Amino acid sequence: MTVTVESILRHIEDKFAGWVEDQDLIKELDFQNLQSFLDDEPKANLSVGDDISRTAYMYLKRFILENRGVSPDMAQIALATRLFLPELRYAIGLQHLNTNSGVSFRGAVTSVMMAATLGWREQTELQARLVLQEMGKHAIQRGKFRGGGVGQVTTSHSFPYAMMDIFKDFLSAENTSTMTVWRDDVYQDYVGGHKGWADLADGGWRAPDLNHFLDIFDAATEYHVSQSKDMEFHGSKYDDDGLQETHYEVEEDAFWFYPVILFTILRLREWEGLANPAHLSHDLFQKGVFSRLPTAPDWPQDPFFDAVETKFLSEFPATPTLAQLPKLRAEQS
Repeated sequence: MTVTVESILRHIEDKFAGWVEDQDLIKELDFQNLQSFLDDEPKANLSVGDDISRTAYMYLKRFILENRGVSPDMAQIALATRLFLPELRYAIGLQHLNTNSGVSFRGAVTSVMMAATLGWREQTELQARLVLQEMGKHAIQRGKFRGGGVGQVTTSHSFPYAMMDIFKDFLSAENTSTMTVWRDDVYQDYVGGHKGWADLADGGWRAPDLNHFLDIFDAATEYHVSQSKDMEFHGSKYDDDGLQETHYEVEEDAFWFYPVILFTILRLREWEGLANPAHLSHDLFQKGVFSRLPTAPDWPQDPFFDAVETKFLSEFPATPTLAQLPKLRAEQS
């Protein structure tokens, strides 16, 4: 079925309200788990990042559901975005205890783009440099979310590699590599290409001529819409070829109408001092929550998540924070 902005909008209107309602139970369970961590229950610390990440997705979907066609509640999206950031950092912090705690590669890169969308430059840089640091290590899982960091099967999305190639360029992170053994030897479906993000990733994101950039950006926007669908299954496990999967670039429906890949490109151009379109005319933006890049909101304070963060950092001092950013810059430049 061909995907359109209207079909995405129908999906949100039909599914998100029920999904958010159903997720209230999961939210309660996640908050119970986090409270267990605060209460020093054994091994509750191992799932903290995952618990926060699930809450982040729920908050994002609620924001999308409630903020289309109105002045967006920036405090609401700021808290959702904040909650996308800890999973990778916490996975790094407790790797010495739990080598199966890694965040997915897709999830790690998504957290970078969430921060970039809101214009949190230092948070974006830290998150991106951590991904570049961890791409060949255990804190990021590159496969289909199976097991630890070694010997995994192919991942199914091009955008994480495309975006990290762009961030490596943007940060001038010369002493890093996005060509890991997973990409080079295992990731056969990818074979080094960027699929529909190719023109952006191969230098078009920083095209100095605005009209040239708009041609590239418009094509990427159409590609985003066409790829906003869930994975599909074909055949049967009893067939000679087994059960076959067809994957798409934007499978998480939370991002069908919140195109962080596209917003990130615009934000990087802004930070580079390059011209951006004054008006985002595509319906993906006009009927979504942001019709232009938002002004960066303040970092959201939340007593509960502040307490979780404080305790986690005290228990796992190897967890990276903004204080490590100068060291990462020196190591990677």
